[in-house]
Order: sequence, then C-alpha cells, then structure tokens
Amino acid sequence: MKSKEKLIYTAIILAVIFWLLYSVKSILAPFICSLIISYFLDPLVDRLVVKHKMKRLKATSLILALFFALFISFCLILLPIIYSQSVALFEAIPEYLQTITVDSYPKIATFLNKFGFKLDPDFSHVMQKEQVNERLIDFFRNILDNAISSSVFLINILSLIFVTPILIFYLLNDWDVMVEKISNYLPRNLSAQIKSISKEIDKTLSGYIRGQFNVCLILGITYATLLSFTGLNFGFLIGLLTGLLSFIPYLGMFTGVTIGIVVALFQWGFDATNISTVGIVFLFGQILESNFLTPKLIGSKIGLHPVWMIFGLFFFGTLFGFIGVLVAVPLTAVCGVIIKYFALEYKKKYV
Repeated sequence: MKSKEKLIYTAIILAVIFWLLYSVKSILAPFICSLIISYFLDPLVDRLVVKHKMKRLKATSLILALFFALFISFCLILLPIIYSQSVALFEAIPEYLQTITVDSYPKIATFLNKFGFKLDPDFSHVMQKEQVNERLIDFFRNILDNAISSSVFLINILSLIFVTPILIFYLLNDWDVMVEKISNYLPRNLSAQIKSISKEIDKTLSGYIRGQFNVCLILGITYATLLSFTGLNFGFLIGLLTGLLSFIPYLGMFTGVTIGIVVALFQWGFDATNISTVGIVFLFGQILESNFLTPKLIGSKIGLHPVWMIFGLFFFGTLFGFIGVLVAVPLTAVCGVIIKYFALEYKKKYV
C-alpha cells in the first residue's frame, strides 16, 4: 500500500471515529472523566511499581483508595459550606432584584432621560411591556423539563457516580498494557514520528494540566479564605468559583471581581474601605498567580497562548457542549503540540 493510500485510509478512519464520538457525545461524560483522572494518577502508580516493587494491582488499589478518600474528605468539608452559601445566595436574589428595580433603576432612568433617552422609570412597566417574566419562566421551565425528562441526563448522573470508579480502576491497572498495544499497532515507518509527537503531547499535558489544576486549587482556597475574612456575603463561594474558573485566562478573574464588587455594593453600599478590601484580595490573588504560582507550577515551556486556550474552549464547547468544555484544555494542548510539530517540519524542509 502506497503512502498516499495509507494517509487516505487513516484520514477516513479518524473521520469515522470522530463522527461516532460526536454521535454518542451525550454519554461520554464518565469515560472522559475516567480517562482524565487515570492520566493524572498513572505516574503515582508507576512510581509505586518501579521504586517500591509493588504489584500493579496493589499499587492501583492503594492510589485509588487514597484518591477517593481525599476526594470524599474534600467534599465533606466544602460541600456543606458551598450548599449553605448557595441557598443564602438564592434567598438573597429577590432582595437584590428589588434593590435594583425599586432603588437603582428609577434613578438611572431619570438620569439618562435628562440626556435625551426615553426610558420608563417604572421597571414593572418595562417588564410587562417586554413580557420578560413570561419569557424567563418559559425558558427555565423548558430547561427543567428537558433535564428531568431526559433519560440520558439521568444515565450520565448515575454513571458518573457508579461507573466512573470502576472505569478508573481498570484504566489505571491496564494503562501501560494499553499504551504498549497501541504502540505495537503503529506503522513502522511512522512509529518514531508518532512517538516523538506523543512524548511532546504528554510533556505538555502533564506540565500544563497538572500545573493548572494545582494553580486553580490554591487560588480557590486563597480567594475563599481571604474573602470570608473580609466579611463579604457568599465570600467563600465566590472565591472558590473564581479560583476554579482561573483556568480560563482572564475570564475567571473578571467573573470573580465583578460578582465580588456587585455583592459588596449590595452589602455595604458605596463604602470605599470595604470595597477596596475586596479589590485588594483579588489583586493579591492576581499577583500570587502571575508571579509565583504560574511560573513555579506551570512554567514558560508549555507555550500555550491565552488566546489559543480561549479559542479552544469556545470551539470544543460549541462542538460537544459540556463534554467539550470538560476536554477543551487537553485537546487544545494536543492540537497546539501537533500544529507546532508540523510547522517546524515544514520550516525545516521548505524555509
């Protein structure tokens, strides 16, 4: 078989695989989660096997037990706080809306009308005229009905709880075997090239994703702790979400600052001292991330530009929905490595 024919067959096979994955994207959540977690834990299992001469099965069981023990402990500590603050936030929303519609909106409308705008100062008239209430109710009712009636949604929830641990165990236990089998099926003339790309992908993924996970975790705990000390309502929840969203360049920080300042305004009004304290917390987090956490835990060798990461999140999120967002970071990193590799090859041959 000629090289062109092999290339065509490979492209067809990849297209079919991509189409099949796209067709069953709604049930991929437990498999994607299992694959990501297994990738994170595999180096720990390998270390126990190589350094401590432990059998693979025993090492897998030990690492998996420690992982779920830490995960459950983490959930038991944080979930009650997150739940209580989430409930308090939902209970405070009507009060916030009343403040906006009764106090703030009429003043803003009256002020803008002085400059030629034609705004109705009565917010209830605006809502009634635009039928906003009915549209919002229908929107959320459709979301709820689809979520409840969707059997796929229920299957995903149940599979994430019960199937994912089993998948992680089998993937971890057979990880090296699977890698070896895949390596044996590689074409001999392209084996070295594919392995070289794979090593670079592994280096990028391990460096970026594991490092970014640690950055998000540290930032989340830092923001949550400091905002709680400021006395900001829902400070722990806002801080934790800001840290977890920091893997999206600029968006996590912007979201946290916006929500934090808005809540501070509702809580303290235009109190410069308290609002400045909240702002200082976010400034401290940004300095900590850019000057210490990112250089130490991620480094500058990864070469993933923030614009590239944002594009990847939008692209894979649009293509695969929630699953696309879940795998956007690793897939974007992989695409970046492949594009760089072929760009360098092109430069060597033709430039």
